[in-house]
Amino acid sequence: MNPFVSYIAQHPAIMADHHPLSEEEQDELFEALNDPKLPDDCMTAEMADGFLTGCALSPHKVEMADWLEEVFGQVSMPACGSPAARDQLLSLLLRRWRDIQHAFTPEVAERVMNLGTEPMFTPLIGEVDPEEVVFPIQLDEEERRVGEWQGRDWAVGFFTAIQRDETWQHLLEDEEHWPMVAPVLTYFQGYEAGRDGYVVDEDADALANLVRALYRISAYWLNFNQALAKR
Repeated sequence: MNPFVSYIAQHPAIMADHHPLSEEEQDELFEALNDPKLPDDCMTAEMADGFLTGCALSPHKVEMADWLEEVFGQVSMPACGSPAARDQLLSLLLRRWRDIQHAFTPEVAERVMNLGTEPMFTPLIGEVDPEEVVFPIQLDEEERRVGEWQGRDWAVGFFTAIQRDETWQHLLEDEEHWPMVAPVLTYFQGYEAGRDGYVVDEDADALANLVRALYRISAYWLNFNQALAKR
């Protein structure tokens, strides 16, 4: 049995906790996933959050064991210094997964987007060291922005997730629906090609545009799968 599946089966209390992460617990998850004791290939907390969001929005179910292996960069359980630290990390990560899934259920999305009775989903995006931000922006020979910017790792994680499922190409290559993905791509690139002077760092509306795009993507795949089911 996959070690992640085996571990979760032996620790039902982890799956039984459905309380949303508090701000303090979100900070704890950031710190735990950025622990140097974890494997070198382990995703950062921000990248993992983008990756989990991409998995949650995917038109096909992503098995828990699969995304856990991707997040930790290995097929074995992570070493976190102590069993208690490992248990806490997995508990926080699994609860964040449920938080993301819950945020994009049709009922919750309706309350967020149309009724305004529930707060919008908030990506876990950390601060960036100002010394790592190159501004004015510079592009390398492959037209990629040099340096760091806020939200970059989150978008990298999201695109890592959607590249796993070729069905996303239907959305990415469709000119009519491409604008849904564009706000995520803006964070991925850190700028917009053909829009002189624009950088995502200075756009006060960029994050809200990103979140609204996620809700539209979720609704799109829901309708897409419902249409397929009727054929």
